[in-house]
Order: sequence, then structure tokens, then C-alpha cells
Amino acid sequence: METEITLLQDIKTALLVLIIVVSIGVVATVVRAVITSYRAVKSEIDNMFYNSASAMYESGDLKELIEYCHEHIKKKPNEAYAYWFLGKAHFQMKELDKADEYFHKAVEIYPHWEKESVGPFLEILSPSVIHH
Repeated sequence: METEITLLQDIKTALLVLIIVVSIGVVATVVRAVITSYRAVKSEIDNMFYNSASAMYESGDLKELIEYCHEHIKKKPNEAYAYWFLGKAHFQMKELDKADEYFHKAVEIYPHWEKESVGPFLEILSPSVIHH
């Protein structure tokens, strides 16, 4: 009888260990899923700004684009794309001083943009803009 009680206690202990291990696995899976979902949502939100700004620029809604970028900058002051789109909008509107200012701000945030993303605009602006 004592052997049977000991065996039952061992089985109970083994089941508790198994329940704990399975629970930890489930919690880890849920945490991974939440993190993955968070990253996907954050990426979509970031893409939403870029896609909306691109659509405004392409359709010529430059004043709306400028307002949209300024609103975005209030929430995310280091958003280089917002400054880049501001530079492009002001460039299209022939407001070259403002374009130059915003392109330089984008390069301040992401210096590697100077060569490819902003450089072609700055080359055009350099002779046109008087730097103080």
C-alpha cells in the first residue's frame, strides 16, 4: 500500500511538473505572438505615413502634404521621411529656401541619405539657395 501511495505521489509530482512546463511553453508562445503582432502593426503604421505622403505628393496635393508632414513631426520629431517629403513639396512649389532647410534636416537625421535620397535635390538647390 505504501508503494502505491509513493507511486501516486510521484505521478502527481510528474503531472505538476508537466503542467508547469506546458504552461511556460504556452506563455512563451503567446508572448512571441504578441511581440510579432506589435512589430507588424508598428511597421504598418510607419508604412501608412509613407504611403499616404507619397500619394499626396504624386497627386499634387502639396499643401495637404505639408500639413500632414507637420502634424506627423509633432508626434515623431525625428521622422526623416516627413522632412524629406516637406523638402520635395517645397521644391515643387519653388520655395527653395524651405526645401533646402527640410532636406538638410532629413540628412541631419539620416546622414546616409545625403548621397542618394537628398543629394540630387541639394545639387540643384546649391546654386539657387543663398546659405546664411
